[in-house]
Amino acid sequence: MELLAPAGNVESLKAAVYNGADAVYLGLDLFNARAKAENFTIENIKEHIDFCHLFGVKVYIAFNTCVKDAELPALERYVTAAADAGADAFIVTDLGALEIFAKSKVPLHASTQMGIHNAEGAKMAKELGFSRVVLARECTIEDIREVKKVGLEVEIFAHGALCVSFSGGCLMSSFMSGDSGNRGRCNQPCRLKYSCNGRSGYLLSAADLCLLDRVEELRAAGADSLKIEGRLKTAYYCAEVVSSYRAAIDGKLTGREMPRLLRAFNRGGFTRGYGVDDTPRLMSVKIQNNVGELSGVVRAVGRGYIDAELKAEIALGDGVKIVRGGEEVGGFTVEKAQWAGKLLRISCKSGSLREEDLIFVTFDRARAEELKKVKKSLPVRLTLTAAAGERVKLKTSVSGVEAEVEGEVCEAAKSDQEQACADVLKKGYGEFTPAATSIEIKNAFVPKSLLNEMRRRVYAELCEKLLDNYNKNILKRNSGACVPALGKERSKGALQVLGYVVCSSAEAMKAAKDAGYAAILQINDYMSKELDIIMKNKIFDNNIGNILAIPVVLRSADMKVLRAFLQKYAEKFEGFYCENLGAIALALEFDKKIVGGIGLNIYNSKCINVLPLDDYVASCELSAKELSSLPSPVIYAFGRVRLMTLTHCPVKLNFGGDCGKCRYDGGLEYADRFGVYPLRRTRVANCYFALYNPAVTDISAKMRLAPSFAGKIFLDMIEYGADEVSYTLARYKDGGAPEGAVTSGHLFRGVK
Repeated sequence: MELLAPAGNVESLKAAVYNGADAVYLGLDLFNARAKAENFTIENIKEHIDFCHLFGVKVYIAFNTCVKDAELPALERYVTAAADAGADAFIVTDLGALEIFAKSKVPLHASTQMGIHNAEGAKMAKELGFSRVVLARECTIEDIREVKKVGLEVEIFAHGALCVSFSGGCLMSSFMSGDSGNRGRCNQPCRLKYSCNGRSGYLLSAADLCLLDRVEELRAAGADSLKIEGRLKTAYYCAEVVSSYRAAIDGKLTGREMPRLLRAFNRGGFTRGYGVDDTPRLMSVKIQNNVGELSGVVRAVGRGYIDAELKAEIALGDGVKIVRGGEEVGGFTVEKAQWAGKLLRISCKSGSLREEDLIFVTFDRARAEELKKVKKSLPVRLTLTAAAGERVKLKTSVSGVEAEVEGEVCEAAKSDQEQACADVLKKGYGEFTPAATSIEIKNAFVPKSLLNEMRRRVYAELCEKLLDNYNKNILKRNSGACVPALGKERSKGALQVLGYVVCSSAEAMKAAKDAGYAAILQINDYMSKELDIIMKNKIFDNNIGNILAIPVVLRSADMKVLRAFLQKYAEKFEGFYCENLGAIALALEFDKKIVGGIGLNIYNSKCINVLPLDDYVASCELSAKELSSLPSPVIYAFGRVRLMTLTHCPVKLNFGGDCGKCRYDGGLEYADRFGVYPLRRTRVANCYFALYNPAVTDISAKMRLAPSFAGKIFLDMIEYGADEVSYTLARYKDGGAPEGAVTSGHLFRGVK
């Protein structure tokens, strides 16, 4: 099982390698989903890849953002440079760039942002040339088992921050600030406070994941790689987490790992992830940031100090936070402390602190210093031979690889040279450390300057040979890499309609079709006893123009429910509206027309050559100018944009109770200073919630300003009845102005 570590900068990369990572993943200064990390450049990436390869550590480069047409030439330069530098794999999000990646012959890993979470999606990824899938964090053990049967490598997130939105597919930062998570610039609005029914807290802030005690379970399920999140974290964090999971994978846990992980970073405790922990354990409603390990309790408060009863060590230089009632009320660095009987007296600004406040250590100075000292080197054997009248030779070897250099002809020695030579050779060089030295000198004088020069040369030659060996193995490994099946000739032909309207009732569907639109039915409850009644409506007597919206999330249990529905009613639909690869696979299986949805994040014209789509809705993050470069896009014109898909239960989070007595009545909302965010449930086998933008997008008044809007449009009218659908479509036909406060979204601003 591979241990895959984050490297947001050089220090973290070295910390990962020194503490036992089998592979690291990192990003360059462009095209990666952590644009705010320090990252690497095409100028220095080879140096750092070489460092990793010397220790047998693989390097995966993340190209996991959505790419606009104008950016594709720059992406190709970056991909070529990364391939030439020796990257072991590319982590890819944008399917439109597959042709560029295929040319590199570097193995491709399907990013978690592709939303692959079932066997159907994994099969599509395999067909497209991916050798590995990074599964959505929402996958259960059963999901992992099913995906593993497909025959791909399976990578699982094991530790670190969780996106609250399914598989990181989120538009919240994008629509709030223009900083898009799809472009690596997420501002994390999910970590802010929201209110619901009078309750305020960090209602969208997920707890950090920790699967330290589930490593063997994941291994048995088929996980090939355990991934640690954290390219924005410190080298201390990286070292601590990597060393802990190294111990878990190797079966060498000591019991000290969990307290250390808590100190490194956690938001009020860890979650063991979806499928194990219930909603209350998945979310961190009271704590926004790192709270560390509970290490003491305030027993007395004095002027300029507190007396603490310790539960764990607190030392000088440690960072601490004070928590009361589950909420942070203070924090400081311990600069002065002394024992006062059985209590530790800590100097601090104590005015706002109280007895019984809890003390958490968020930074362990001593442990951080200890981890800084952890280094790894390559132990080599050195052999020096010298004789008067002959050339001096220096040979070195490691792991079966040898290097040898010669120096000048030696003069006769006037004294014993062995000790002087030994003193020079015992010094390490770069990543090499002499583990054994053999010196054979026969009456020869070897100048110190010559020996130093030879030492540098032999190590450089050894380094070159080691890297050559590694690169030869890469070529062997990559020679069989799949090439994506580009330009699939599979088109049933686009629907001859004015556009697409998302509806939640048969009556609304009829209104849409009567106006010349295709009707996308979004079923909110596949478990409803009324579903069979709905499907008997006359609108389904003829399937022309009927499109079924495939749910965004379909875990193993959900897929069984959906398949049962499709076996009965697939013939009622001309096509499927698909937002990820798993949904597309279903459409192909049932031989349906495929309308690519906004969840596919179609950003560039190349994407249309890769996916077997009959029609597609372009990304709602593109500007009018950017949309004009796409071939016949369907434009998002009206509706509340879905910002997030939630796989936890906000009903249970805010109101408690259990599923058997569900209190959801359709009126759930979150609110902040920007407005009210409606939440709507979709129930398959499990329940999922969509969080929508407060503002309604309506571009009716802007359409005449952009020639790219001459084609089809997309209207999400799931919250509207038949009369409102008819009225809105008539208004778009007649050029009527929008009513009330609306937004044109990214139409004239795009995203960064």
